[in-house]
Amino acid sequence: MKGNTTKKTYVSTGVKYLSPQWETERHKLGIGGSEAAAIAGLNPYSSAFTVYWDKLGKSESIEISEAMRQGSDLEEYVAKRFCEATGKKVRKCEYMLQSAEHPFMIADVDRFVVGENAILECKTSRNASNYSYEDANNIPAYQLVQCLHYMSVVGAEKAYLATLVFGKDFNIVEIKASDYKDDIASLIQIEKRFWEENVLKEIPPQPDGSERSTEIISEQFPSANNELPPVDLMGYSPQLHRLSELKKQIAELTDEKTGIENTLKTALGEAPVGEYGDFRITWKNRESTRLDSKALKADMPDVYAKYAKTSSVRTFLFTEKN
Repeated sequence: MKGNTTKKTYVSTGVKYLSPQWETERHKLGIGGSEAAAIAGLNPYSSAFTVYWDKLGKSESIEISEAMRQGSDLEEYVAKRFCEATGKKVRKCEYMLQSAEHPFMIADVDRFVVGENAILECKTSRNASNYSYEDANNIPAYQLVQCLHYMSVVGAEKAYLATLVFGKDFNIVEIKASDYKDDIASLIQIEKRFWEENVLKEIPPQPDGSERSTEIISEQFPSANNELPPVDLMGYSPQLHRLSELKKQIAELTDEKTGIENTLKTALGEAPVGEYGDFRITWKNRESTRLDSKALKADMPDVYAKYAKTSSVRTFLFTEKN
């Protein structure tokens, strides 16, 4: 039997995936597969802005989640199912790899396919609707980009994407690098530009509206220096005018939404539930117990002072003079 024919277009970093060293070194070494999708604007869970701060090591470290742990542990099972379904053999990749030609590109490849210039990417999911597909045209964009990135790093001709949908499905999709030559070339340039123009020069890309981006900005600028003069925002005139427009539109939409909700409440009357077709509305009582801090402070000032906690939150307000 032929050995693995994958061309050595990469080097090993000596860093194991999810190891303590991986947690501290991954952001320094380069751009990974899921990060490539984020930089390209195709990852629904991340963005170029969040990846940038992660690469500089200035955002709070990402803890290894239960989902990440389970996904890693189940790779062995998914790889086994792939071998059973295809008759192929695979070889586990122990270490994070780095492109020899483009050192800013790194990859945590799940498996190499023995006897082929190919890799195997293992996925797990609980949602069949998001992961049941028959060909590469139906793969979520961020997963496709991840595979293209990995193929570029290791010089693979194809990638097999094997997905286990818990209790429902198991499917395999073959992705050929030759079908995505232009996409791979564009992806490399996007990553190169991000690494050289943003990361190395420490110039952050445009932030997006994700919750994580908001958290990062708050982490970087937690407190206002009241001694500083007002910042001239003349260069941000388009953003200020657009924000003004959005504020008015949101107010109008909020009024419309509240009006519809009130109409439906009157339709329900004392009934807790209303239904029509695919729609369902509930209007139920919820009980909650809260501490009356004002009464506590008046009746037991010493106890209030002992347990009172002062917190500081930097609040963003947008106003117009007219």
